[in-house]
Amino acid sequence: MGPMSEFSRRLFATAALLIGVATVGAAPSMRCHVCAGRLSEQYWTYENKICCSEACVDLLRPRCARCEKVIDGKYVESEGAVYCGQNCFNTTLPDCEICNEPIYEGFNITSHNYCQRCVERSPTCFCCGLPAAYPTQLDDGREICVNCARWAVRDEALAQQHYDRARRWLEAWTSLTIGSVPDLKLVDRDEMMKLSTDLRKSDSPVPIRGLYSRQTYLRKRGFFGAWRESPKDSRETIYLIDHLHDEVFRVAATHELTHDLIHEHFKRLEDAPLWVHEGLCQQAAAEYCRRRNYADALQSIEICTDPDYGDGYQYFKRVAGFEGWSALKRWMETVDVETLPETAPKP
Repeated sequence: MGPMSEFSRRLFATAALLIGVATVGAAPSMRCHVCAGRLSEQYWTYENKICCSEACVDLLRPRCARCEKVIDGKYVESEGAVYCGQNCFNTTLPDCEICNEPIYEGFNITSHNYCQRCVERSPTCFCCGLPAAYPTQLDDGREICVNCARWAVRDEALAQQHYDRARRWLEAWTSLTIGSVPDLKLVDRDEMMKLSTDLRKSDSPVPIRGLYSRQTYLRKRGFFGAWRESPKDSRETIYLIDHLHDEVFRVAATHELTHDLIHEHFKRLEDAPLWVHEGLCQQAAAEYCRRRNYADALQSIEICTDPDYGDGYQYFKRVAGFEGWSALKRWMETVDVETLPETAPKP
């Protein structure tokens, strides 16, 4: 979930317009403030202005900022605007995405609006990070919202289709081929937590949606009693957590596949600091989001404050600039790895 920005409380006041009607004879020199007509024995006063008729008074009265009706009684005032009543005022407030009620106090999470009550009462969807209306609880205890559940990637066959789509896009964007595509394995939360302890190089609090594992084995074979060494064999696997929304799944797959692409084509970065690897992978994932208009997924990348994922991404976003992949490729081919700092440079 991105940081929640609290709505400013919409202060409003209810007041009434007071109009006086006089029946005392007006002086011959007195004229209507609106039409400049002479006043009769009966005239109207409004905010110390005299008018010859109620029609002229209406021209002085405020109009509702919403329906534009003349306000001739009680009204609601908020942020310099006036409204003829509570109903018109309520139409200016965002509606909560869960209860559909106007939000007087609440939160804005990326582009989504929620009232304070729903944020406090609703569980958080593990996938999108938003308050979940009518959530479903998975076997491992995760809560998933209705929208994410509808498009969730639940089985290996469907996961492989989305995985292949992410790989094809990454190869098209970089004009590079992933020669040895890592195996894909779907795991639940419990297995992912165990894997993250065993394989993850970072203690970052960034939500774990995928992991890239590369294990190298040295095989020895006997030949008539003599042993000789055979070439090293690498086994590569990408683990992605199950029940991700298909959009989020492809973004996560793009991130993890970028790890493998870097390993295959830019071996000189093998010993680069972690922020280099995670920052480049986040940049690839962000570019995928931009091309597919995945606003929520992109926003979660943009606002990440983690030193490796967030600061690394912001650094490579600056490197990419308008050139995109060509600038990133040039950086990876020419950077002096030994001089790279342990943390991502900031502007």
